[in-house]
Amino acid sequence: MTVYVISDLHLDEDGDARLFRDRRQGAALASLCERIAREDAELVLLGDSFELTGMTPPERGLRRFFARLDVDVEPRPRRPVAALVSAAARANPQAIDALARLCARARVTLVPGNHDHLLATDEGGAALAAVGLRVERTRSVVRAIGGRTIVLQHGHEHDPGNEEPGGGGEAMTQALHQAVIPFLRAHGAQRNVRMDPARIVALRPEEGVITVLERWLEPKTFRRLFRAFLRLLGANRRLPAPVAWLAGFVSANRVRTAVQQEDRLWERTGLGAIYALQGKRKLPHAAPRPDVVVFGHTHVLDWAVVHRRGIEGLYVNLGTWTERCFDPSSPPDDSLPVLALEDAGGRLRASLSDLARHGDELQRFEWGEARRPMQALGVKDDDPERIWNQP
Repeated sequence: MTVYVISDLHLDEDGDARLFRDRRQGAALASLCERIAREDAELVLLGDSFELTGMTPPERGLRRFFARLDVDVEPRPRRPVAALVSAAARANPQAIDALARLCARARVTLVPGNHDHLLATDEGGAALAAVGLRVERTRSVVRAIGGRTIVLQHGHEHDPGNEEPGGGGEAMTQALHQAVIPFLRAHGAQRNVRMDPARIVALRPEEGVITVLERWLEPKTFRRLFRAFLRLLGANRRLPAPVAWLAGFVSANRVRTAVQQEDRLWERTGLGAIYALQGKRKLPHAAPRPDVVVFGHTHVLDWAVVHRRGIEGLYVNLGTWTERCFDPSSPPDDSLPVLALEDAGGRLRASLSDLARHGDELQRFEWGEARRPMQALGVKDDDPERIWNQP
């Protein structure tokens, strides 16, 4: 048995701020799907496969946001999940066709993330089926390979701003995609500066957004945008009202410092996984005690081997398939990380590779003798408490 795991594709509709480029990432995904079908393996899409949040405008205040900034932008209407999935499918035919073909030949499991949590609903399941993706949907994937218990979750449950639908992280994503980026397109950069609006949503760590906007815009324009942005978040109840309406007195430096203090999400998430491996913390969704924990969400590749009473465990964060950016002007990181979990003669082997570098192996780990199969824990791969059947 072999399970391939990828995370954070962020399939989006047409536009210059797309995180997934079908010509490159879609072609690579098609190649991976063919390999999985030949091997009769399983593919797990570990969250944020679709950028449904970024395709959805904030509920309130968007028209006033553009009016405050004197730009002629017509806000997009909010659409049902079927329309969002259909638009993403049309923009990414290679990726969607490859996944649809694989669904007919092998097991494909999709974990809804914070950017595509709507896929967990009945409406979301029907929307996936309408574009040919008849997948299993579950918040927590549990597999037994080589006698080891593997738990795969998206990982947003460890991020307070994104752990529940409708939180501050969702409002921030909607505002960046549907307010800030359209403003940048309409207004343009200051003279002698080249601007790439897509970098706003691809930037990691996220606190860099404030500095990047300061580089692109004249000081007066940046201050107006900053105040309007805070008020937009306040209109959607994602900032306390006094902060939103006293935006003129809140400096970019103060916000930048506060965000920096709350950042390092990938480290905090990894620490939670390590505690779970050590038996000091339980994972959500009634997951069993793991030998291997795999997350996505943070867009940061991570690999940690830990020891628990003489037994080794493994934490992997898959990073993302989006072209992540690190600063205002450097070329983006175009890695395409894939984790393979396979039975190698009765032992579990975990291998992390980069498809963008001809499948070069980044990390590998093998366990000793097989131990503690899931059946002994009373957990089955097809636990109905964690899987929604496709319509």
